[in-house]
Amino acid sequence: MTETIDMTPTWGEIGGLYARLAESQEVKVIRGMRSEMARAFAAAQALQAIKATLTEEQRAVVARTLTEELTKQGY
Repeated sequence: MTETIDMTPTWGEIGGLYARLAESQEVKVIRGMRSEMARAFAAAQALQAIKATLTEEQRAVVARTLTEELTKQGY
């Protein structure tokens, strides 16, 4: 059996990469990432729309994930 390793970057890692590219004025590359940023911001708004319906356990997962992903971006 072959085992696969998922090397897909998290949204926090993509955000950190985007920020570094923007700060170094890599305009062509960041323009190419525009759809990824649109998805990230849309997902953030979707989470805002449902946050009041989450259970305590789900809110804890969200809080932990936000902390982890912000840490990856240097916050």
